[in-house]
Amino acid sequence: MVGVQCNSKAAPAEGSVGLCLQEVDLIRSVQDLLKRTTAQVVTQIKLNREAKHMLELDWSDKYQAYSFDDHCGRHSNRSPDTKHHPGSAAMQDQVCNRSSWMKFSQDNLNKALQEEQATNSLRLLVEQVLQDTTEDLRVQCSKVDQAFSQRCVELVQAKTQLEMKLTEILEQIGVQERNILVLQKAINNKEAPLRVAQSRLHLRSLRPNMELCRDESLLSLEGEVRQIDATLTSLNQQLSKPRSSLSHLEESRMALEKDINCKTHSLFIDRDKCMTHRKRYPTVSTLSGY
Repeated sequence: MVGVQCNSKAAPAEGSVGLCLQEVDLIRSVQDLLKRTTAQVVTQIKLNREAKHMLELDWSDKYQAYSFDDHCGRHSNRSPDTKHHPGSAAMQDQVCNRSSWMKFSQDNLNKALQEEQATNSLRLLVEQVLQDTTEDLRVQCSKVDQAFSQRCVELVQAKTQLEMKLTEILEQIGVQERNILVLQKAINNKEAPLRVAQSRLHLRSLRPNMELCRDESLLSLEGEVRQIDATLTSLNQQLSKPRSSLSHLEESRMALEKDINCKTHSLFIDRDKCMTHRKRYPTVSTLSGY
């Protein structure tokens, strides 16, 4: 395998986010490797073109030389196109010898063969790089897809549990609201008897002179007022408990609804957005450069 995989000794990241970050690092590593490999290919193409250019020049020179030699071979004493060239013999001192000529041609052939072998080796390397990077990317893609699927399952389970808890909270809120209504009604029911008793006491307090006596009726009215006040105090104390409980339940309801909305939004992003995009992940042939 080509050395583009994530470092296995590093501390593993948690969940689909960590795997996505690993996938990004892997893709960047693959891009860097492919850029370096592309640079090698470009350099090799230049060397191939140089070798091709030298071979073409040598072939062109040899083709011209063959044409001249063929024309020379056709000359005879009766050839009408022959003429005197007095300085032609002096030019022979400036030409190369046979060994230099053979060495030059053989060097061009060896250079071309060397570049051909280097090209073949580089082609095999490129194919191996593409195969290994494609495999690494597909393996990481599968890991990320599995992490997303697992995350969606966890989100659905958490959302279901929160919704069940919210249902329980709503039931408890309904119970406390009914308790509050019952207690409030009981308090309201005591208002009329209290007004009657207090009105009677007020009217009896207006009796003149010696008629303002603490008789049995007055004592009974005072006892009735104290009893009603005590009952109201008790009912108000009892009313404060369901009201406090209702306040806490409402806070829990709001927190649960907020958490459910958050889970719903996260599920929408992971399942409907991210996983939909990942379905368009490049195929093996595309990753391989075809």
